[in-house]
Amino acid sequence: MPRGSAAPLRGSLQAVGPDDGLGDRAVMVTDGVVEGPGLTLDVGLERAGALAAQALHDGLNAEAIADRLLDAAVAVDHLDDVAVLVVRRT
Repeated sequence: MPRGSAAPLRGSLQAVGPDDGLGDRAVMVTDGVVEGPGLTLDVGLERAGALAAQALHDGLNAEAIADRLLDAAVAVDHLDDVAVLVVRRT
């Protein structure tokens, strides 16, 4: 894909309801976090989603959530650049 172009998001998104207190946060990652030599994109998206959801439920702060996702990416030998953005609406 040429630099500066965009592609539609693949994978699934889990809705978080307003009653559980998690609807004010979003976690976004680059492809380097969710795919690599030993992990397909679909499996990686599911894995990152589950890790982020668990981190949110555990009450982790933004830095700890990002660390949890980055540690998981390193554990499966991702070679691509990685970025995690955690946003909380206040």
